[in-house]
Amino acid sequence: MSGIVVLFFILDFISPVKTAFEYSPVIEGKDGVILHTYLTKDHQWRMKTRLDEITPELKKAIIFKEDKYFFYHFGINPISVGRAFVNNVFRLKRTSGASTITMQVVRMSEPKSRTYLHKIIEMFRAVQLELHFSKAEIFQMYLNLVPYGSNIEGVKAASILYFNKSPDQLSLAEITALSIIPNRPNSLVVGKDNKDIIVARNKWLKRFQKARLFPDNIINDAMAEPLTAYRHEAPKLIPHFALRIRQSYPGKAEVRTSIDANVQTKAENVLTNYSNALKLRNIYNASVLIIDNRTHSVAAYIGSSDFKDLFHNGQVDGVSAVRSPGSTLKPLLYGLSIDHGIITPKTVIADVPSNFQGYTPENYDLSFRGSVSAEDALRMSLNIPAVKLLDRLSVKYFCSALVNTGFTSIWQDRKKMGLSMILGGCGVKLEELTNLYAAFANEGRYFPLQFLVPDSVWLKNSKEKFDSTSIVKSIQVLSPEANYMLTEILSELYRPDLPNLNDKARNIPKIAWKTGTSYGRKDAWSIGYNKEYTIGVWVGNFSGKGVPDLNGAGTAAPLLFELFNTIDRNANAEWNKAPKDLAFRFVCPKTGKIPNDFCEEQVMDYYIPGVSNNERCDHLKEVWLSPDEKIAYCTSCLPQSGYRTKLFPNISPELAAFYDLNHIDYDKLPPHNPDCSRTFGGQAPVITSLTNGMTYLVIDKEQQQLQLSCNAANDVHKVYWYINNKFFTSTKSGEKSFFIPDNSVIKISCTDDKGRNSNIEIKVRFI
Repeated sequence: MSGIVVLFFILDFISPVKTAFEYSPVIEGKDGVILHTYLTKDHQWRMKTRLDEITPELKKAIIFKEDKYFFYHFGINPISVGRAFVNNVFRLKRTSGASTITMQVVRMSEPKSRTYLHKIIEMFRAVQLELHFSKAEIFQMYLNLVPYGSNIEGVKAASILYFNKSPDQLSLAEITALSIIPNRPNSLVVGKDNKDIIVARNKWLKRFQKARLFPDNIINDAMAEPLTAYRHEAPKLIPHFALRIRQSYPGKAEVRTSIDANVQTKAENVLTNYSNALKLRNIYNASVLIIDNRTHSVAAYIGSSDFKDLFHNGQVDGVSAVRSPGSTLKPLLYGLSIDHGIITPKTVIADVPSNFQGYTPENYDLSFRGSVSAEDALRMSLNIPAVKLLDRLSVKYFCSALVNTGFTSIWQDRKKMGLSMILGGCGVKLEELTNLYAAFANEGRYFPLQFLVPDSVWLKNSKEKFDSTSIVKSIQVLSPEANYMLTEILSELYRPDLPNLNDKARNIPKIAWKTGTSYGRKDAWSIGYNKEYTIGVWVGNFSGKGVPDLNGAGTAAPLLFELFNTIDRNANAEWNKAPKDLAFRFVCPKTGKIPNDFCEEQVMDYYIPGVSNNERCDHLKEVWLSPDEKIAYCTSCLPQSGYRTKLFPNISPELAAFYDLNHIDYDKLPPHNPDCSRTFGGQAPVITSLTNGMTYLVIDKEQQQLQLSCNAANDVHKVYWYINNKFFTSTKSGEKSFFIPDNSVIKISCTDDKGRNSNIEIKVRFI
């Protein structure tokens, strides 16, 4: 006997029992609802049934029908085996297999022809299973492998595909109906032979009643229950997201994601209806991502408006695709600028034509506003102020902030980034942008985006081990104070990106949002947030084809508003609470600085104590004039008497040039005392038409001209131009001149009437 035991363990070690089964990948929502499934490699629907899905009713019914002594034997029922052997010998044919549930698991996992040798091997394997696994685990294996006709295997797959519900939701009548099909999978087809299934079902229900397995009233209700089951399509509700999760967790039988099935369905319905109207405008694709701000997880994920639209690349995942962001990165720039003391909401910035070492950005509408506050510049999404802020903050620092908030595409191209990135000259993903705005919804704290349900009951009860999705490391990308100011600006309704003429703008939800349109009108964005959700919307064509009618305000924002009104209509309007360290002060509206004695008007402005700039207003300066106000004096030539003082606008040369160019009246300084020999300090003219160090191509050497223009201080009336140290011409301040280049290297000098000078050197290549 001991030799047999030793031999058993040797064989068990040499030839372990097979228990690694391939299951259909199942993607679930956060509440356990199956949203998407995939076939196994052998094209079977074999979904893994969890232990918590096996109800007492299911267990009692299956065990009573298949193996009453399942919990009492060690894989083989000797009595059943003996009875089967006698019947088979004396009747000279196989009348009973005496298979226990454990033996059936072996047979289903290792199918073989029915012979006495294979039956012996089957018994050996059954004992192996009993040795290495608990009864609950063996019963689970049985439920996962039992055939239900066609390519359906396992109770869970049958429950989903026949009854459209999980096993723990099945009624006793449905459990019994499923229990009889494995014995006659070809003659009892659900949907086709339902009448015959009811007859067989009620036969077994009567047996259950006779054995007092269930109360009489439950049995009677089960026998009266109609059978309307039929073969359903396997759930395939989130194709893009499901594919992404499957690729991230290969080989996992089921993954409980953070998707909220209710939110997902509502968002899909809104997007489908909206996209149908967009097709009439030659716009065929749209993507939506919804983040739950409380859990920092994905609540809805729609890669494209129509996954089945192959002609318009509907299978492209627009949530993870890299596109130009347009102006959607500007809020982060303004928030960082507030935190660095560069601006407060009322800080005034000059929105005038500017040259940044050869880069001359323009506003969306090709016009300029002159002086504009920072908050208005952001609301109107002006380009010049944004480029100025980025130039002052530095591209390197801004890229670093984006990389810290998950912008992988920025990291890859960080060495190529320039000032144009703030206007869309970079690549981002919808998921990156949306999660950045989710940080704004969380008082400036950034959390990595979560795709799974962390620390859930299903995960604790599962042997599957996933990546550390429950470990969330956050960073404070903006201070709560700067974030509050930013949100106040973005939630203002009086702004140009509000589509007032669109019927979708009615009943606008209380949210903060920003729109963006990429160059060439290829991408329209709208990202918004409130306390509960952050929603990101992208609209365009995956082909990259631009559409004249495509823009963030008119195309993407209405969809954003409709989504918020659908999924969070009753949102709390008072959700942006001021942090305790935020302060306010009165500033001069002309500059946004602390008022001076000459500041007649004052407005309230938020600021961060110890961080925000405390400079006093300097929008006016006191000037000494002759009695007739035709001559200005300096300290060197100021007479002892016979003069008067007057306040003049203290504006920058670029703003003065803008006023002159657009014929905007302002108080200009009179010319300085011509009898004064003092050389003036201050800002020299800035040459704007040509860029230092640049190479210019000249096609016609005899005819082609280069322009000379500059920005000079507002006390300058005349400037003098020199080419290669030789006087060329003089012009009025703000006036343009032209010259024909005749050398490959040219030095250009500009001197104003106060003696201040600036030089640049350019190269010319004649072709």
